[in-house]
Amino acid sequence: MGVVVFAGQVAGQGVVALDHDGGLHTTYLPITPSVAPGDQVYRGQVLGTTVAGHPGCPATVCLHWGARRGTEYIDPLALVGTPSRVRLKPWADGP
Repeated sequence: MGVVVFAGQVAGQGVVALDHDGGLHTTYLPITPSVAPGDQVYRGQVLGTTVAGHPGCPATVCLHWGARRGTEYIDPLALVGTPSRVRLKPWADGP
């Protein structure tokens, strides 16, 4: 459960960002949003439609799910009981 704080384009990709209780913030991309900022969303509610064929996706469709509590990035899979190692994708044109 949370509140949509952003639903739109960032660097040419659709993004939905939610704020949850306890300082949790989650993001979902690439997605064509079906929600709008200020919307209250509930468990199982559709946030949008994933977009196929973006660069770096090894499958037809990938959903990038991010999470942080305050300023600390956390493993989003731990939120559903399947923790893994957190991996931040490097900048394509990084140092």
